[in-house]
Amino acid sequence: MFIRGNRNSSIFSRKRLMVGGVFGALAITASACNVTPYAASVGSSYISVSSLNSELASLAANKTFVSKLTAQEPVFASNSAGSKVFSTKFVDQVLNRRISVDLISQAVAKLGLHISPSEMTVAKATAVGSYGGTAIFDQFPKSYQAILTSDTADITVLEAYITKANISIPALRSYYQANPTQFDQICAAHILVPTLAKAQSLLSQLRAGASFVTLARSNSTDTNTAPNGGYIGCGLDANFASAFGSAFASEVATGVPNQALTPVALGSSYSIPMVVSRTQISFTNSIANIVSDKFGANGSASLNAFIAGEAKGANVNVNPAYGTFSINTSNSAVNPPALPKP
Repeated sequence: MFIRGNRNSSIFSRKRLMVGGVFGALAITASACNVTPYAASVGSSYISVSSLNSELASLAANKTFVSKLTAQEPVFASNSAGSKVFSTKFVDQVLNRRISVDLISQAVAKLGLHISPSEMTVAKATAVGSYGGTAIFDQFPKSYQAILTSDTADITVLEAYITKANISIPALRSYYQANPTQFDQICAAHILVPTLAKAQSLLSQLRAGASFVTLARSNSTDTNTAPNGGYIGCGLDANFASAFGSAFASEVATGVPNQALTPVALGSSYSIPMVVSRTQISFTNSIANIVSDKFGANGSASLNAFIAGEAKGANVNVNPAYGTFSINTSNSAVNPPALPKP
């Protein structure tokens, strides 16, 4: 399956803070490390080494989550003694996220933003959706699930404040009901051919009763999908738009299952799309995507710029064993320590 039904596809985001892109090798074993006295300080608060280790252990305990991360970039490495260690990049991104969440929590308190029970409900659903759904989220320890939900509550409440978005349950449900096709889980297939004339010829055969699977296997130039009868995978219309363009997404968004659709241009080739199945995702399972839509295209950038501004005035320090902390106008990061000179 090439895409999934979640527009936020990466660890620790809203892009970076809830889910997101993956985290060489710091000499920290997978079970513990012994760096003192702190991992980082954020103003008057401290992130202890033990709390960082606990977070790393909670992440590592979720084998499915780690597997998805490792598919993008290694989470673990081996040190010179052959022991399994966390990669430096992974540790630094976990630490940077925790620094960012601390800054957000301090800003929420400073601004007098209060999190209502309804906003906690939204935060839980958003956290679950952002981390890949219930099946993956539930593999985290219960205590860490609570931390992620609390983190997400602060993140979403602050981003709603910055973007002036209404993320109340009634507002989210209204958006869901007004945009039903955006929350269809669509499974699709296609036949990719070099010319429009070829596509139209195959379309005529398909509408006369020819097998889509058979024609895809014998005609499609898409070597990834042709062996599977043209089957692409499942996702939301936004996923298809990102991967195949708006014309393809428009066809599958309204297409009747198991009927070949109008050919669309894909680069210099032409695709005959077909919807294999369509299932509406429940409101609860759509909340993470609705919240993302409500914040808009610039929501994450605005939040990251806000965090960077807060970091400049908060006197953030990182234990040199983990690296150094840097800030620019739109972002902040924990950078790995310099490698020792040979």
